[in-house]
Amino acid sequence: MSDIQQRLVDIQKTISGIKRAYLWAPQSLADSDLPIFCTFAGSATVAPIGEILAEETRTWLMRLYVKPIFQGIDGEAEKSAEPFLTSVRDVFLSHPLLGRGTKDSTLPWVKKVVWLGDNGIQVLNYAGQSYVGIEFRIAITTIVPISIAFYE
Repeated sequence: MSDIQQRLVDIQKTISGIKRAYLWAPQSLADSDLPIFCTFAGSATVAPIGEILAEETRTWLMRLYVKPIFQGIDGEAEKSAEPFLTSVRDVFLSHPLLGRGTKDSTLPWVKKVVWLGDNGIQVLNYAGQSYVGIEFRIAITTIVPISIAFYE
């Protein structure tokens, strides 16, 4: 899972206007580093495809914190978030298997990546602070091994 999370962060860092993308959630977000991505593993489903292999499809939540609320003039924070609705989508759609854009750079166990969209511009809370931001969702299907218990 950490390889997938690292790859998501690597792609997030290539998006124009993004100042920081965290691999692991920090204790707080510095206003000077905004816009910031924090990525979290969401729910998963598992479907066996044989005795020793299964397909796991996990939803990843990529939260983009753009600006603290109650700063600037009315509507400024929302306007700052608007361009990311399309730019983040476009960058992730251009990496259909989370590759780095070079030969053999995809992760071999990633079988399918589905862009699930976003939740629109909203207020996101982090470490007791409120930010205008966007939550993007992506579903990644991987092949995982199954270890059968003895005598099963």
